[in-house]
Amino acid sequence: MPELPEVETFKRYLDGTSLHQRITGVEVRDAYVLKHVSARELTRRLKGRRFENSYRHGKHLFVRAGDELWLRLHFGMTGSLEYFKYDEVAPKTARVIFRFADNCRLAFDDQRKFGEIELIEDVGEFLQTRGLGPDALGIGLSQFKAIVGKHRGAVKAILLNQRLIAGIGNLYADEILFHARMHPATEAARLSDKDLRRLFRATRYVLDKAIALKTDFNRLPKSWLLTHRGKRGRCPRCGRALKSAIIGGRTAWFCTHCQKRI
Repeated sequence: MPELPEVETFKRYLDGTSLHQRITGVEVRDAYVLKHVSARELTRRLKGRRFENSYRHGKHLFVRAGDELWLRLHFGMTGSLEYFKYDEVAPKTARVIFRFADNCRLAFDDQRKFGEIELIEDVGEFLQTRGLGPDALGIGLSQFKAIVGKHRGAVKAILLNQRLIAGIGNLYADEILFHARMHPATEAARLSDKDLRRLFRATRYVLDKAIALKTDFNRLPKSWLLTHRGKRGRCPRCGRALKSAIIGGRTAWFCTHCQKRI
């Protein structure tokens, strides 16, 4: 499932391929991914406009298409973007295709159709209505400590709570806790100031590193948990078998030797 690093990668991809080009048409191949907008309205409101800039908050990507008009993209479990030229074949699972004046196109590709496309007028209002917390890469240490240290529950559940911190999903939460040497079931209220600092540094490092590597799992360091996570996986630090547990409604993978419960 695309998390903050993947969505930031999509943002940079869109910025590098699709900004400032006049939109000549929108082809909706599957309206299932459209939210609160019809295929006809989406085409009518975007045709003739340009994608001017983009903004990411958590797992949501917002693309400005003029005054008080934003295209919201949420990538669900399998969503992605693909830019292609007029003579290239569109992806088989492209759900919506934006066509530009030079005949190049941008596809919203989504195999399992859990993604969302919507038109909104106010990003701030949308974030407030959804109750999303601050972006995981937009908060400093003091705010991070205030959020994590003052809430009850397992530390992994808090990292996953989009109302507290937006952008971190199941995979990167496990990686962050592995780097912080912290058991995912540790009660957040028990974390010391030193623990919170270590967790904050791990969060920034993991997210920044994943973005720098364009979220290509083949390029991730072998010392990361993600390349070993799963059944029969072994800890890249100590070589012991990884364990799993359901925490915060999600499956957590961790090393009981390297990640002690506080």
